[in-house]
Amino acid sequence: MTSAHEAFPGERQQLISERLARYGRVIAADLASEFNVSEHSIRRDLGALAAAGVCKRVYGGAILLPAAERPIDVRVRQDPVRKSSLGQAAASLLRAGQRVFIDAGSTNLAIACAVDPQLTLTLITNSPLIAVELMKLPAAEVILLGGRLNSTSGGVIGLTAVQQLRQFNVDLCFLGTCAIDPDNGVTAFGLDDAEFKRAVVAASGQVVAAVTNEKLSSVAHYQVASCEEVTTLVVEHDAPRERLEPFFGRLANVVTAPRPA
Repeated sequence: MTSAHEAFPGERQQLISERLARYGRVIAADLASEFNVSEHSIRRDLGALAAAGVCKRVYGGAILLPAAERPIDVRVRQDPVRKSSLGQAAASLLRAGQRVFIDAGSTNLAIACAVDPQLTLTLITNSPLIAVELMKLPAAEVILLGGRLNSTSGGVIGLTAVQQLRQFNVDLCFLGTCAIDPDNGVTAFGLDDAEFKRAVVAASGQVVAAVTNEKLSSVAHYQVASCEEVTTLVVEHDAPRERLEPFFGRLANVVTAPRPA
């Protein structure tokens, strides 16, 4: 007798999409066993989902692709309470006297808003929006990199910004993170953005990534850093266990943000 999932591949692909959304990744052999179909059928399903932009094929299965990055002026208005909680948890890692780089991004803007105004810090950023917030800190020196401004990331990227960044050695950076996966590490949507972020990592003693739930166990287009290069991952209070658990053992430190008030 032919199984329902084999007879209706569209239904099977929908179920696979739901598993990707929950776990961030799927294994072809496990799906074939669950749905009682051949691995060849599952590979066809994963190929169709990859063509639709849902996932990326990897050896033995597939990984969730995050939604395409929206412009910064849209993202700063999305989920402000969740990002504020992440910002508070990330900013609590700062110590007086540090030189800190804050990469562009809406979650990193929330980090800038949460910095303790009593801390004496040197704060470097490539984001005009973040620089405006940092200027409010009475004990901080603020340095803004110059160059071509990217309307999607909200920061300057490209050769000029990379050359300026190479003049600095920073104690800690808050790295803008489009996606993070246990095997693929931190990834970015744009080629120039990824190149800039790699320069940030190279200049930093510690790398902190604060991410909303949908970025966990997903992968964007360009490689930035391995999980082993990330010192601390800051996650939401309700980060799905299925997505978060694979990171344990791959990262030095995972910090959970408090539940939003």
